[in-house]
Amino acid sequence: MRHRLCEGTLARMPLGGGAPRELLEKVRQADWSPDGTGLAIIRDVDGKDRLEYPIGKVLYEASGYLSDLRFSPQGDRIAFFVHPIRFDDRGSVDVVDLAGKHTVLSDGYWGEEGLAWSRDGREVLFSGGTGYTSFVIYGVTLGGSRRVALQSAGGLTLQAVAPDGRWLVTRDDQSWGMVALAPGETAERDVSWLDLSEAIRLSRDGRLLLFSEESSAAGTNYAVCLRGTDGSPVLRLGEGGAGDLSPDGKWALGAIPTAPVQLMLYPTGAGEARRLDQNEIETYTTALFFPDGKRLLLCGHEHGRANRCFVRDLEGGAMRPVTPEGTWGGVVSADGTSVLAQSGSGEYILYPIAGGTPRPLPALAANEQIALLSADGRSAYVFRGTDLPSRIERVDLESGRRELFKEITPADRAGVLNLTNVTLSADERAYAYSYYRHLSHLFVVDGAR
Repeated sequence: MRHRLCEGTLARMPLGGGAPRELLEKVRQADWSPDGTGLAIIRDVDGKDRLEYPIGKVLYEASGYLSDLRFSPQGDRIAFFVHPIRFDDRGSVDVVDLAGKHTVLSDGYWGEEGLAWSRDGREVLFSGGTGYTSFVIYGVTLGGSRRVALQSAGGLTLQAVAPDGRWLVTRDDQSWGMVALAPGETAERDVSWLDLSEAIRLSRDGRLLLFSEESSAAGTNYAVCLRGTDGSPVLRLGEGGAGDLSPDGKWALGAIPTAPVQLMLYPTGAGEARRLDQNEIETYTTALFFPDGKRLLLCGHEHGRANRCFVRDLEGGAMRPVTPEGTWGGVVSADGTSVLAQSGSGEYILYPIAGGTPRPLPALAANEQIALLSADGRSAYVFRGTDLPSRIERVDLESGRRELFKEITPADRAGVLNLTNVTLSADERAYAYSYYRHLSHLFVVDGAR
């Protein structure tokens, strides 16, 4: 599951007040060294995550993503999580010393969030498990010996360990919900299934919604599902995270988060699932059909390389790169001649499939997501997931002129942090979106060790 990640400008602010001093842009997380003289950071550089200390010196780099870095009390090591699949929080607990020697302490968790060192620096304490309601706080030694340190009904997430030994923990209620407006209707409908339902793609007529169900109840590898926007029963197609519906609605793409990721083609009616040959991509960030239904746009990273987008025939064959390394979020134009992707700096660029000069699109902002490219290729429907309510705007790609298409927000906004995806039907008359809700109870724990 994607979770609690944000990217911004790292700044220092005096405790006595005053203006913050900006240090570095595009930083996701940071931690002070024990003596307070320097900061270790995690940031994305050209599509790869880097752990740096001091800033500028790379101690570890990954094509997936890194999180939850914490200095040891002695200041000689940094513990952190390594997640092999971009923004899916399954992964391992690792340490690296200041010379860059890397060690995996414990691996194989469905999800992991929250990490700290024990007071004496002999263990890394972390929370993880097979579902958010079953998160356990573990302790693992530098030699890899693991124990259960604390557990409770409802699951626990470790936030910090104080110098006097007290722990700060939370019990978290996290969920994704889905809302849809079906064709011909005037009122939205909640079409969520379990507790982690994410809308991915509407059928062209807006009557079917392809979605991912990432609740632990759906299985450790998630589920690719289909549901009518009228609220009809859920059809579970198979394992994985959902990617796209074919133009004729007969097939759904899914990616099973194994190592390496398995790309699947699931029939939406009668038929057998097909596993597509792997090629060289280790993890996928995007898997889409072209409008002709005969080709796929696959965005992901090869071993040791940054994310980029490829075109391949549905029936197999070699992949052909169509964007440079360090590009994200490919979207195919309605005529199938171009791919819209974001550079590492967030700039939207249109890349011709047949080759030629890429075309920057300054009308689109870096913090906007694409809900739909219009059939005539002249405009894009965009939204900002962090805005609540969120405005879906139609943007003219030439002039930059904007007009409001729809304003959307969940009926119950308590604990809702952002919208995670918006999808529109081809005729723009139906839509669906998903949202992330996070509610926490905070506890201080005495006597734990």
